[in-house]
Amino acid sequence: MRQKVANYPGVTVEKKVGFAHLDTNTIAEVVDLPGTYSLYPRSMDEYVAFDVLLNPQNESYPDLIIVLADASNLKRNLLFASQIIDLKIPTIIALNMLDVAKEKGLFIQVKKLSEQLGVKIIPINARKNEGIEELKKQILIPQSVSKNYFVDSNMLQSAVVDEMKQMHNIKSDYAALLTAHHFINIFCLDAAAKEQTKKVLQLQNFNSSALQGEETLLRYEKINSILHDCVKESSVQAENWKPNRIDKIVTHPIYGYLIFLAVMFLMFQLIFSISQVPMDWIDTGVRALTTYLTNHLPDNGFTDLLTNGIIAGLGGIVVFIPQIMLLFAFITLLEDSGYMARVSFMMDKLMRKVGMNGRSVVPLISGMACAVPAIMSARTIENKKDRLITILVTPLMSCSARLPVYILLVSLVVPHKVYYGIFSIQAFAMMGLYLLGFFSAIIVGMILRIFIRAKERSFFIMELPIYRMPRWGNVFSTMIEKAKIFAWQAGKVILTISIFLWFLSSYGPLKKMVELKNKYDAEVQIHPENKLVLENKYLAQKLENSYAGHLGKIIEPIIRPLGYDWKIGISLITSFAAREVFVGTMSTLYSVGNAQDNTKSLQQKMLSAKRDDNGAPVFTIATVFSLLLFYAFAMQCMSTIAVVKRESGSWKWAAFQIAYMTVIAYGSSFTVYQLLK
Repeated sequence: MRQKVANYPGVTVEKKVGFAHLDTNTIAEVVDLPGTYSLYPRSMDEYVAFDVLLNPQNESYPDLIIVLADASNLKRNLLFASQIIDLKIPTIIALNMLDVAKEKGLFIQVKKLSEQLGVKIIPINARKNEGIEELKKQILIPQSVSKNYFVDSNMLQSAVVDEMKQMHNIKSDYAALLTAHHFINIFCLDAAAKEQTKKVLQLQNFNSSALQGEETLLRYEKINSILHDCVKESSVQAENWKPNRIDKIVTHPIYGYLIFLAVMFLMFQLIFSISQVPMDWIDTGVRALTTYLTNHLPDNGFTDLLTNGIIAGLGGIVVFIPQIMLLFAFITLLEDSGYMARVSFMMDKLMRKVGMNGRSVVPLISGMACAVPAIMSARTIENKKDRLITILVTPLMSCSARLPVYILLVSLVVPHKVYYGIFSIQAFAMMGLYLLGFFSAIIVGMILRIFIRAKERSFFIMELPIYRMPRWGNVFSTMIEKAKIFAWQAGKVILTISIFLWFLSSYGPLKKMVELKNKYDAEVQIHPENKLVLENKYLAQKLENSYAGHLGKIIEPIIRPLGYDWKIGISLITSFAAREVFVGTMSTLYSVGNAQDNTKSLQQKMLSAKRDDNGAPVFTIATVFSLLLFYAFAMQCMSTIAVVKRESGSWKWAAFQIAYMTVIAYGSSFTVYQLLK
């Protein structure tokens, strides 16, 4: 919960680093390696773990390895642990979830298991913080490496092991064998070393696949023998275990999807209902601050910038922080409880039909939070075709940056009505927008599957975590952390754009601005009783003739068929910095253009907005639904574009993504507006 996140040198895979106070004098740096089940890596993140453990020159090379093992799934965990032990790096096994193993009828003799493996084993319960102090004490004690190899690598192919140890200065027999298996993808070996290794292996007739299979069988033979001696199993059968019975319901081919829809609806229902009170407080506070500053500061350009530029822009987005926090809280709850993994498993069959697999569900659902880390998480997908399709469709999922836009627009046209005490129309509308993103990703994936060819076979193997109560400390920590990140990242962009936009909206060609001011002064002298009306008229004309107005008028012919005026056009442009900037931009534009609306909310200002040409309302049902579809489909995020280029390795795919999403956004918005207007 308190780690720093960075990238490993030379690769974009994230590393998480934290610091543990072992005693009053010792602080240990803890590096959490990307998850892997064995030292036979297949994906980029698994290769990072492999490189750290085999490369003494890597800055993260450990003094001590802690293998966090699941006691309820010990056989699979011991395969990986046995490989780590054979690297001859000091190792401790932290045996977690013994309570779950006991529920499954498994009783582990920890001391006997430790003796058989030749390493220290510390029983812990991470969720209850049990055994952690003992683990810290053991970390302080110098750990000796196991004297014997779990599997003798020399027995498998001694000549290759000897050659690798001598050629690459490797001490462990097993590390030498792994180097022979994976030399092509080892980061620390240069091209010359790889070529030399290749020649040696060809001379020795090295068969990597056959040796890997033989080694795995030998390891499991020994693991089975150890488990027979150290683990006692009661008569409780796995199929009668409670989580298995629950899984039959939540992953059912029919009920499972209905439960998922119900969970989604409940999430949005609670987001709307719970967040309303704090949102009202923030909105009232922002308007009160604006009114106070307007009344107590001198009437000059700085006051106008502060109230109609900075506060209006930032206030328009700060009000949505409670809903952003709740969204991340619910996502964390679903992940922590073990339910999100079931969704991935359940969706695998559907994903395969559209050119992806169940592993693609993780980035897609993560895309509900933010597309950038979601796209980066696609690195765990081994099949290149599946990974590319997942990267290309993930931005169609409605991210948290769209949430303020959706909430603002939905509140304009969808009534705040609740039927039978629980069914909110606005919650249904929000769920519909999120489902629209998901099914759009499915449809686009089906189309891309036809055009993107790959010979690799796709498979999906997933270990389902047990059901558990969420860790509330983790939930609250995530809420606060995500709110800070959202406020800081969005705040920086919105502050910059608000100041720039205020300038563009307040100034224009000098000659035209002077004419408007003289005309206004003359009309006020003739009709002083109508000063407020004339001032609003003057400010509206000033805004329309400002630099922002001229820019909006240039793009207005392109967006008019979608039902948008020039103000919405400016908001579309600024949204390419970040989608949520739409709210700040609208807030700034409607604050600059009116002298008496500081006491009104942004929704009220937008509902009262009229078109310049015919005086009709701007935000009709047709216009709002058109805007909702545009924001649901358009690629309006520079950060996402950059990460797509980096992850796909080419600007070609980033450009393709921008193009197809823009076509869908424009086409759907045009169709809906023309049908509804």
